[in-house]
Amino acid sequence: MYPFQKTRVVPLAFLIALIAGCAQQQQAPQPSESERLAADYPDADKVTIARTDGTGQSRVVATGLDQPTHEVEPDVYRDRDASRVEVMRGGRYALVTANATLQQRNLLEQTVNISIPASMNPSVEDGLRYTLQHTGYSLCAPQGEPQELLYSRPLPATHFRLGPMPLREVLQVLAGSAFEVQADPIARTICYQVRDQRLIEETGHDG
Repeated sequence: MYPFQKTRVVPLAFLIALIAGCAQQQQAPQPSESERLAADYPDADKVTIARTDGTGQSRVVATGLDQPTHEVEPDVYRDRDASRVEVMRGGRYALVTANATLQQRNLLEQTVNISIPASMNPSVEDGLRYTLQHTGYSLCAPQGEPQELLYSRPLPATHFRLGPMPLREVLQVLAGSAFEVQADPIARTICYQVRDQRLIEETGHDG
């Protein structure tokens, strides 16, 4: 009778130990969601989780990732397909363009409407600076005696009111036929050079 009872006790103890081991394995600590995300994004300086409102989903925000830079495409200054125009609905019956306009891409093509008060008794330089207000461009300093002479001349009354016309055309009209407009697109400055070098030689001015 005793040997039979001993053989029954050994398997029962083994079964209890086995169940206890499984329970310990199930209760082993699991890595947090932040720890799992940190492992998924090893190059990030910081990984945060933005919870959504009651959906149970989360949005991962990783900062400090080493992302290579690249040019933005398409480039409006390289795209030669000028005939392509994208439009979007601006109202029930209205369609508006979704592309940058020519005036936005090229500031010298923006339309200006100049009206200079005669009471200002403006010089050509005054007229140029007045015209360039809010255009993104500024007038450069005179680069020689011809430019100094141009800037100092009184502005003709016929130039008190100009436009609406493109900015480049107004700048050409204000300086007259003896000068050509030179624009620096990096510094966004407008300068003037004598159009024909022979004019400098004939008048004896040192350009």
